[in-house]
Amino acid sequence: MGKHALLIVNPVAGNFGNRSELIENIILNTSDYTVSVWNTSGHDDEQQIKKLLNENTYDLVMVAGGDGTIKLVASQMEWENIPLLPIPFGSANGLCSCLGIQTWDDSMNALHKGKTIQMDVLDVNGEVCLHICDFGFNAGLIKKFEERDERGMGSYFKSSVAQVFENNKYRFTLELNGEKKTVNAKMLVIANGDRYGTGAKINPSGKMDDGKFEVIVLNPDSFKEWMALTVGFIRENFSELDFVQTYSGESVTIENLDNAAFHIDGEMKEIQEKVEIQLNKMKIEFFTNFAVEEV
Repeated sequence: MGKHALLIVNPVAGNFGNRSELIENIILNTSDYTVSVWNTSGHDDEQQIKKLLNENTYDLVMVAGGDGTIKLVASQMEWENIPLLPIPFGSANGLCSCLGIQTWDDSMNALHKGKTIQMDVLDVNGEVCLHICDFGFNAGLIKKFEERDERGMGSYFKSSVAQVFENNKYRFTLELNGEKKTVNAKMLVIANGDRYGTGAKINPSGKMDDGKFEVIVLNPDSFKEWMALTVGFIRENFSELDFVQTYSGESVTIENLDNAAFHIDGEMKEIQEKVEIQLNKMKIEFFTNFAVEEV
């Protein structure tokens, strides 16, 4: 019996004029599999995906969408022994970037080489998080992006410029590794992955399969410090910046004292005063385009 793959497509992700052609190319490049294509609709997707997985036997699940779509599918794959291949169709594909996948060609390359990792999964107030969640600056940027009618990286850039000029600061209380502390931050990041979809490495030492995550406190307070932070992103090193602190752990409780905006894997959430984050017991097998030992 031949191998069977499920290709789940978000038909409104990103800004593609040749989406059908891309889907056809993906199917042509997975000729070892019989491919079934299913499109998300925004209505009962979780239940429909779970039904597909329960009623059929798949050797591979492929997801063409952004971070939110990949998270949607992964959240329904608990304890499923099926590898997941992400295909970057979103506006900002942070999770794919963490796996060395920038284009659908990269996805096909990862599949054909057969390199995978057993990715850690975070539980954020009972919700799955694969890549990153944060409070403050970046979450506010995403909120502005979602409020625009435009899609794509151009709109993302416009949103980022608007957010820079607001320059808000927030207070958080962290309970981490048996200690409790209050911090001020422009942005508080909880990172399983190492970078954003733009390629900026927010968590240079982060690995997605090491059984821990990082909590990163960023509090630049002047134009000079913002520039130093930009250089840190370029050099992938924040070790000399005293306004950046990084902690590692398996769980953290965060009190959001100033009601900072908050997102999980690129999707805005209702402002929450208290957020509990811990490693989930499950792991999910993801294809990667990096050498496995580097992830």
